[in-house]
Amino acid sequence: MNTQASRPSSHDISAWRSQYRLTHTFHLLLDTNAPIASEVEAVLQRAQARVEKWVIVRRAGCYEHCIIVEGISDESARALSKEFAGLAGQIKVHVEHMLHFGGEVAQRCQ
Repeated sequence: MNTQASRPSSHDISAWRSQYRLTHTFHLLLDTNAPIASEVEAVLQRAQARVEKWVIVRRAGCYEHCIIVEGISDESARALSKEFAGLAGQIKVHVEHMLHFGGEVAQRCQ
């Protein structure tokens, strides 16, 4: 039995990977007395994450950060989430992992 034949080649996998892009959306909620945007930015730079979009909203005594990044793996996103949670005492962090498919793949999914 040839087990290698049942595995996709690395060329096939790289072709498949070129059809999507992975992003991570971090939702940070913290008290207005703890402005940490510069610390969050430093953490992202150390992780070499590319920020696609960053929105900060002030609501009812809190800052809500919504940060969409790309260029990192799921494992790196989890590590960043833990690092963000350790920046301030009362910070809440939630991360979403999203796959965005390219045109050809998206058309097949419809």
